[in-house]
Amino acid sequence: MKTLTLKKRLQSRYAGSKTSKAYTIVNDVVNGTNKTYMVYGNMIRPCHTSGSGRFCSNLDYTKSTEDLLALIGVKFESGNDAARGGLTGNFIKIITKIEL
Repeated sequence: MKTLTLKKRLQSRYAGSKTSKAYTIVNDVVNGTNKTYMVYGNMIRPCHTSGSGRFCSNLDYTKSTEDLLALIGVKFESGNDAARGGLTGNFIKIITKIEL
């Protein structure tokens, strides 16, 4: 699928906030950038930790990112590769080939 097609679909079909984390992740996938530091080639790691010490928490954007990818028609596969199933092991693998 061409990036121009995906950009048009993202702008026309998504009515939510353009500053949401899921939107910025999908925008990185479409444009081939890594501004969110969550996109690595065709893999997305939509979870990260925030804070330190006892104030540390996991921020998970897996479901919202999957919903947005399905909205624009990108095929993907999701799973978890952590040894004990931790939240930071979540990944989304893009199956659709994105061409420039």
